[in-house]
Amino acid sequence: MKRLAGRLGRTETRGDPATHAFDPRRTMRRTGMAVCAALVTLAIAVPVSAATGATTATQATTLKVTAGKPTEFHFTLSKKSVAKGLVTFKVTNRGKLEHDFKIAGKTSKKVKPGKATTLKVKLRKGKAKFLCTLPGHAAAGMKGTLVVK
Repeated sequence: MKRLAGRLGRTETRGDPATHAFDPRRTMRRTGMAVCAALVTLAIAVPVSAATGATTATQATTLKVTAGKPTEFHFTLSKKSVAKGLVTFKVTNRGKLEHDFKIAGKTSKKVKPGKATTLKVKLRKGKAKFLCTLPGHAAAGMKGTLVVK
């Protein structure tokens, strides 16, 4: 059975692929449907990832660390816990001796009294121990644990 193939003036036979004429409108329709399906999928995926709290590399946490306060051999952290990922530690020395700060295998520069430095570390979920690596400082109390959620 033959039918007229639109304005193109061609005829095609239904069910017989050998005689099936190319129809550019059908191809455009399929392409348009595929693009629409992709856009709908993207429109659903973006809000879902935002709602589930997916983090990106641009989301970083800054934590203030004060060395030598309230006593010379003590660290004071601005937070007791942080989210996993990139954390920037701003280490300030309020004591009278030189100190440093080590966490997750990374150590800051030595910080002279009244000075500050920063240390960027990528932390994994769990507990991260920190300390001062100068001789005798950790044993005197310059150590602790940070909870990483």
